[in-house]
Amino acid sequence: MARGRKTGGRKLGSLNKATLGVKEILSRVYTEQVQEKDWRKWRNHKDPRIAWEAFKLAQSYMHGKPVQPLAEVEESPPIKINISAIPSYREPAE
Repeated sequence: MARGRKTGGRKLGSLNKATLGVKEILSRVYTEQVQEKDWRKWRNHKDPRIAWEAFKLAQSYMHGKPVQPLAEVEESPPIKINISAIPSYREPAE
């Protein structure tokens, strides 16, 4: 980045062509029937850690990954505004 603005790479919001190509090839080769068979295989795996990881992966694909809060960001204290000096009666405008 030069002086706070983007100078190279893809335009903001454009899709990654390499990823689109891989998705297209996989959608032709890896049919829904094969995917379902594989998910059942991994979900019913005898090692519970592998089954759990398969479950977590499926959940993230179906619902998206949850947003992770930043660990180092400290919350700032609330802003206090003292309004006791504001008069409680109206003064006529000139």
